Amino acid sequence: MPALGCQSVSANPALSFMALARRRALPTASLLLATLLSACAPLATSTDGSIATKSETPSDSRVGMRLGSELLAKIAPPPRKQGDPSKALQQSLYELELPEVDQQGVASWYGPGFHGRKTANGERFNQYELTAAHPTYAFGTQLCVRSKSTGQAVVVRVNDRGPFAKNRVIDLSKAAAEEIGMLGRGVKAVEIYKLDDGQDDCPEALLQAKG
Repeated sequence: MPALGCQSVSANPALSFMALARRRALPTASLLLATLLSACAPLATSTDGSIATKSETPSDSRVGMRLGSELLAKIAPPPRKQGDPSKALQQSLYELELPEVDQQGVASWYGPGFHGRKTANGERFNQYELTAAHPTYAFGTQLCVRSKSTGQAVVVRVNDRGPFAKNRVIDLSKAAAEEIGMLGRGVKAVEIYKLDDGQDDCPEALLQAKG
């Protein structure tokens, strides 16, 4: 039951009221009755049975929570929108500046039948090294060869002349061909990028464009 917050007016409030009513006029008695009823109004209690103060009432708590949520919504930064991954990749490639293709065409590879033989520059051909035969580039030139179908790329060093088959632009060692996944077919459409002196890796934009 709710606790009564009555203040002690007398031992018997009804008798006191009647005694006062006899002594004083009716308006005075009415005022006393109103005071008595307001003093004895039930007070709000908490869940554990204790009397709750004004600051602890449920309505004030709900109002505080609502105002706190509104304030947080105003100061909290809006959620970041996730961009289109394809657009992000295009922007990244644009910033890295894709290099211009120096040459493109069909590549082939050679290995077992030529392993250990002398190349055009006088060294022994090793099918397990990343080398290539090219008709015009100077010996020692570093080339980035990229498969147009898979996007895989490899850096090779020119140490031989060739290929001598029609419509082919470069002949890769077995190891280099394996790097771009062309061992099974034997030939593959490629792009060739000439690297600058001291550059040992394919351009970063090409590697990102792989995916």
